[in-house]
This record gives sequence, structure tokens and C-alpha cells, in this order.
Amino acid sequence: MRILVTGANGLLATNIIQQLLQQNNEVIGFLRNSNSFTLEPNKNLQLQIGDITQVESYTELLKNTDCIIHVAALTNQNIIDYNVYKKVNATATEILYKNAIKNNIKTFIYVSTANCFGYGSLNNLGNETKAISFPFTKSLYAKSKLEGQDALLNLSEENQHTKLVILNPTFMIGPYDTKPSSGRLVLSAYKKKIIFYPPGGKSFINVIDAAKAVIQSIIHGEHKEAYILSGENLSYLSFYKKVTQQLNQKSYFIKIPKLLLFSIGYLGDLLRFFKVKTDLSSINVKTLCVHNYYSNQKATQKIKLKQTPIEVGIAEAIKWFKLK
Repeated sequence: MRILVTGANGLLATNIIQQLLQQNNEVIGFLRNSNSFTLEPNKNLQLQIGDITQVESYTELLKNTDCIIHVAALTNQNIIDYNVYKKVNATATEILYKNAIKNNIKTFIYVSTANCFGYGSLNNLGNETKAISFPFTKSLYAKSKLEGQDALLNLSEENQHTKLVILNPTFMIGPYDTKPSSGRLVLSAYKKKIIFYPPGGKSFINVIDAAKAVIQSIIHGEHKEAYILSGENLSYLSFYKKVTQQLNQKSYFIKIPKLLLFSIGYLGDLLRFFKVKTDLSSINVKTLCVHNYYSNQKATQKIKLKQTPIEVGIAEAIKWFKLK
């Protein structure tokens, strides 16, 4: 197939492209800056520099393309204006899908986030039937991804010839994390004698597992269906212990009290009030205090998601960052 992958230099997209090339597909990697693209040159890979919010950047690329895997998104947590998120994560996504329909592209894969659905506890995991939950209802990033997701579903009601599949990954760990993004959690433990951890937890997935599931969804995904890509549901303490085990590192763990986290978050709110860009906010710290757990049952059954131990993803991330 001829496949266009947006956000090509990101963690997930780079792993998707690597898997697609191994299967001898023709790939167009759409990205804003090719300097941070880390894969080796390949005769089946074309890199195209452009801006996803500018239609003229990709119009010609859609001709004779079989599939679009739309991964590009604005994920920075320090942005204080919702419209900045909306422009990239919702409006540009909607326009790209309209152009996919116009060009008779067979399949449109939209990579969203699991936080568009309600999370749960270990005894009652979140899934695709649960509505988005607080504090993610107040997260500007999560809201923008949900707006994009809903816009595509509304458009798909009148379209049957371009299959729409929505994938909602949880927290991905693995190689080619150039920013770094999720890998910062691994890096935060490196050579630390004392590791401070928040009281909540996340659902973690090996990014290679997620990449393979994205590709499998081209064939196995159903029109207008969403699939949560999750792996192991772990507290932050459990995750950090797995990281230190992979690093062969002895560390002591200290839990950060919620009251202290909330105080830091409200300080961030104050800074944001004065237009200071910061990752700190009361909403962001509250996400660290919930057990943000999800089921992968639907993805396992329908698009054949396979789960490798998260230790594998951690080890690949450590190798990528060359921490050993």
C-alpha cells in the first residue's frame, strides 16, 4: 500500500513507519522538521515537510494514496489557550479527513488518546463505552482530541467509502522518543538515589505493540469504531520499580502527598493567570493522582492487539536513550 503517516518524527509515528517499511509498504512521512527524524533512508520512504494546518502542504500527497494514519497532534502541556490545541488537534484533523474523502482514500486511521474515554480501577477498567472522566474533562489537550474524534464520527455518518478507524493509545514507552515525550518518565529515574512518585497510576503500553496494532487496524478495524490500545495498568510506584530493575539501579521511593501536589498545581494556575507558560496546573497534577486504568479487550479481540511485558518497552527506551 501507499500510506501517508502524519507527525512522522514522533514516538508512535516513527515506530509505525519502521513497521510499515519492514512490510514493504510505500510510506510518505509528513512532518514539520526532518532534522529530528531518526530512521535510516529507505527507497520506500519519502519525507515531506509541511504544516498539518495548511491544506496546500499535503494536497498533492493524497493522490493515489491508499491510507492515511493521522498521528500528528499538539501535545505540549504548557499551552494556556484552548484554541491553539483546537487548531491542530480538531480543526486540522477534520479538514484532513474531508480531503481524504474527497480523494477517495480507502482508510483513515485517527490516533486519539485513551483519555477521551472514562478510566477505571483495576476491578472496573475503563473502556470504549465510558464517557470522558474528570480531571480529563478539564484537560485542554484531551478536550481537543475528543473534539477532533467527535468531528470525524459526525462526518463519517454521511461517508461510507473512506473507512474511519479511531485508535486511543494509553501511555506509550519505547524507542525513537526524540523529544522526549513519555520517555521523560524513564529519564526521571535515571541515576536517582531517591525517586519521588505521585499517588496515582497509568495504563502503559509498549509503543511497538501500539504501532503494530495501528497497522493491523487498517485491515481489521471497523468503520466508525474506536479501540483503546492499552497494556499494563500500574501505579507510578510499580512502574518506577520496573524502570530501576531494568537499569540495575538501587533507589529509594518516596510518595508525594496529594496536598503538596495540589499546592504546586495551584501555583501553576497562578503563573498561567499571568500568561506564563508552564506544565504545572491544578488539572495536570490531579491527573497524577488518579488511577488511570483501561481495558484492551476490544482491541485484543477485534484488531489483534498483542501485549508484550512493559519491561520490554522500558528496556527499549533505555537502549534508545543509551542510559547503560
